[in-house]
This record gives sequence, structure tokens and C-alpha cells, in this order.
Amino acid sequence: MSSIPLSIHLVRPRDLAALQGVSSVLPLNQPEASLAPFRPFSAALTSILPRRNRGRMIVAHGDNRVLAFAHFVPELPDSRWQLVALGSSTGVYDVTPLWEQVLERSITLAGLRGVKRLYARPPAGSPAEMALFGVGFQPYATETIYAARSPSFGNSALKLREQTQSDTWAIHQLYNAITPRQVQYAEAYTSHRWDVDAVRAAPSGAATNGWVLEEAFQIVAYARTISFGSNHVLELLVHPEWSGETGDLIDAALHRLVANRRIDRVSCALRGYQQELGGAFMERGFRPTAELTLSVKYTAARATAPVLEPVVQTEAVLERLPKPKRAPSYLFWQKEE
Repeated sequence: MSSIPLSIHLVRPRDLAALQGVSSVLPLNQPEASLAPFRPFSAALTSILPRRNRGRMIVAHGDNRVLAFAHFVPELPDSRWQLVALGSSTGVYDVTPLWEQVLERSITLAGLRGVKRLYARPPAGSPAEMALFGVGFQPYATETIYAARSPSFGNSALKLREQTQSDTWAIHQLYNAITPRQVQYAEAYTSHRWDVDAVRAAPSGAATNGWVLEEAFQIVAYARTISFGSNHVLELLVHPEWSGETGDLIDAALHRLVANRRIDRVSCALRGYQQELGGAFMERGFRPTAELTLSVKYTAARATAPVLEPVVQTEAVLERLPKPKRAPSYLFWQKEE
């Protein structure tokens, strides 16, 4: 593979036909990726057509075909890039070095557009994880995906109410109470992440619903569903003091869901620090299906100190000078060609 001349670039109209021949596609960003099949051709069109907040597909083209690609989707409000799929068509050859080149180019393009963070959720121990770590993505948490077809659930005495826009700050405080500080720093969420109509890396046309559980005017649990057809993703935040109510919370959320939609498959991601909630899912027919590594890549770089002519200063002046510090610098947005 190393002898083949490569062109690594944002997908172009002439690459569309070649994308049909990509033999292996790895959908990432689970469980949202389970809502609908990932289609490289359609994803490429979203990168080419001029529209706001469009996806970005970077391809490695060689030997008159697309050998690999990476597809990122910007997420509002800060337009961070989320990796949603990797593809390859390298036959028996190891794709990891090629993915590394594609990802390196993706990081550069993101930095030129003012993006400060890129995120990925590769399967633990996979070639995708190796490629991401090879270009500097750093792990900050683990995640287990639970899934069930037509899960069982009973009646719940919990009184959930529909989420309103004014709940976003309180839900964010619940997230802060649950999430370790180093994970909060890595994810850098604002309250807008919990907006009722927050844009996520989900299929176009997916519907979102949220419910909260209050106790003494404080939100102690939150359930959110993303639905596409009969496939659903359930997200839970449960205050540690209310973890014993997880089963009832699942029942209540599924009752709300089944009242308006048909349920075929339901998936949920539990972080490593939420694993005590897994038993409640297992009791309702959910089973672990994947182990993921949450990782982040910053586009910041160390500032290079300029070479200066040494100047002799008196001792009194030197005492007043602040100690030199290094500060991160960012690649700023440039107009696309």
C-alpha cells in the first residue's frame, strides 16, 4: 500500500462513485449510530452540498479508488467535531496507517476552521482505537452499550414531567453531580447540551423527548430518548442518592415512549462510573453489546518562543519581571477554497 500515490482531501463530487466500492464501514458514535444504517454516499453528499453545520468527510484516494475515509459531524453550540464513521477498502493490508493519515488531515482541517476539540468513541482494542491513539486522541472515559429488542418493563410510580427549556441549567447541574471532574473538563459541556432541541450526531428526522424527576424543587433524574422509526436511544442521568430508583425510571421512560411510538430496539450507553445502573437494565432484557473508549483530540499547540537578543537587566528590574509562561495557541478559521 505504501507504494500507491495517495491524495488525502475533503470528499469531492468525483469521489462519489468510488465510495460505492468501499468494502468495510465501521459506524462509530454508538449508540446513536444504531438508529439508522450509515451510508457513505449519502454522508459524502452532506459534506459536498453547501449547507449550515454540514458533515465533513475526508478521503484517501489512490489507485483510482477510495481506500479509506473518516466522516465527522459538527455538534452545536460550539461545533465540536464528532467522528461517526471510518471506512476502508484495503483488502488484506492493515488499514491503521492509512486511517492515521486521514485522521491527521482531518485534525488539520478542523483546526483551520476554528474547531478546538474532536471526539471519537471507538470500540475498545479495535484498529480504529489504535489509529486514533496514534494521532494523539486521548481517552477520558469508558462506556458500555446495552441493547434490547422489545424490552420488558412494568408500571412505575415515578411522576415524570416533560422537560422544558428552563430545565437545562438544572439538568447540567445534575450532570456535574454525577460526572468525575476530569470527564467534565474533557467534554466541556455547557447547559445548551441539554436543550430540548439540541442538535446531536443523529440521523436527519430523528425525534427527541426528555423527562425529568423532581424532588424538593431539584431535578434528581433525567431521561432522554432519541427515536428514529422503531429504534430508540435512551439516555439516563440519575443522582447517586437516587440510583435505587433506576429501574422505575427506565419503566417510566419506556411507558412514555411506547405511548407514542412503536418499540423494536432500545439502546443505552452507561459510562464506567455509572455501571451500578447496569443491573436495572439487565432485569429488563438489556444485554451488553459493546465496550467503547471515549476520547478527545485538542487542536491547541504550544506557542513557540521567539529568539531574542539577550538584554542585560539590573537585579531590581529582574525581580519585578513575571516568570515566563507558555500559553496554548489555536489554529484560526480560514475561508474554504
